Amino acid sequence: MSIMEKAQELGQEIVDSTEYKNLKSAESDMQDDEEASSLLNDFQAKQKQLQMMQANGKNINQQQQQEIQAIQSKMQNNPKIKKFMEVQDKFNKLMETVNQTISDQLQSS
Repeated sequence: MSIMEKAQELGQEIVDSTEYKNLKSAESDMQDDEEASSLLNDFQAKQKQLQMMQANGKNINQQQQQEIQAIQSKMQNNPKIKKFMEVQDKFNKLMETVNQTISDQLQSS
C-alpha cells in the first residue's frame, strides 16, 4: 500500500471518528442558532478590524479591547458556542495525538 493510500485511509478514519462527527454536529448546531451565529459574525468582524489596524501600525485602544472581550464573554456564555469549543478541543487533542504518533515514527527511524 502506498503512502498516499495510507494517508487517505487515515483521513477516512478521522472522518469516521466520534470526535469528528461530534465536531461537525456541534458546528452545525452553532451555525443554525441565530444568537450564536450573530455572536460569531460580530467577533470575526471585530477581530478582522483590529488585525487590520495592527497591520497598519495603529494601536488598539482600551475601548476596542473591551469591546472584543465583551463579545468573547458572550460567546463563552452561549451554550451552542460553548459546546462547539468543547468538542473542538477534543478533536484538536485527537489530531495532536495523531501528529505526535507520526512524528514519533519518523524520529525512531
